[in-house]
Formats: sequence, structure tokens, C-alpha cells
Amino acid sequence: MWALLGRLGVPSASLDDVVQEVFLVLHRRRHEFRSESSVRTWLHGIALHTARRHRARIRRAEHPPADLPGPAAMRDPEAAVVDKQALARLDQLLATLSDEQREVFVLTEIAELPAPEIAELLGTKLNTVYSRLRLARARVQETLARMQRDRGGS
Repeated sequence: MWALLGRLGVPSASLDDVVQEVFLVLHRRRHEFRSESSVRTWLHGIALHTARRHRARIRRAEHPPADLPGPAAMRDPEAAVVDKQALARLDQLLATLSDEQREVFVLTEIAELPAPEIAELLGTKLNTVYSRLRLARARVQETLARMQRDRGGS
């Protein structure tokens, strides 16, 4: 959940609070769960809506909290640096996407939800999910290629 929310645009400094908020909502609304969807889809939906609300609060404040190191910093320092660089590149890639594309991309590629579940979760048509995913993947590929060129092809 921590990683999912981070990829959905919740800053590291806020992740613990937002994860807690997701599980508080889950606890408060547990009686509303109907077996029309899987528990996994329902939980991802709560996480998605909570991340959206948090991003909106940050935009309104116009000064997002400073990014703090995540749990990777508590293990092998060399591996932590590599992980931090990889996550920074991933966040840089995700930041190039619109919110709609980012949500579909993260739910598909990171949360590994199938497109029909994502369409249900977002309340949109399946073809819209596929379209957003196609555009997101193309943007990520373009940005990744540009980043590699800028780094000298390494």
C-alpha cells in the first residue's frame, strides 16, 4: 500500500499518514463492502480516492511537503542509493503523466490490476482505460528515452 500510494503521487513525507487514512476508511466502511467486486479492487479504490484527495490538498496549499527518504534507507547503504535513484527516476517518469494516465498506469503496472477492474474502480469505460494506458506507456517510453540520451546513453 505504501508503494502504491507513493507511485500515485503521495509524497514520501505524507505516506505514513495517507496509508493510515486508507485503513481508517477501510475500517469505517467495512460494512459497505458488497461482493460485487473483489476486496483487492475495493481496497485499491479506497487508496486511489485517498491519494486523489491528498494530491488535491497539496495543490491547494501550493507547497508540497519535502520528500524524505523511505524505508530503503534503513538497509544496505549502497543498495539504498541504487533503490533511491531508481525510485526517483520512476517518480520523474510518472510526473510526466496526467493524473488520469498516472492512475491507470500505476494500477496496471504496479498494482497489477486487470483493465476491467480498473474501469470499474474508476467508473469509466474499458476502452478509456486502454486508451489512457496506451498514452501513458508511450509517454513513459518517450521520457525514458530522453532521460537515457541526457545521461549519455548509459
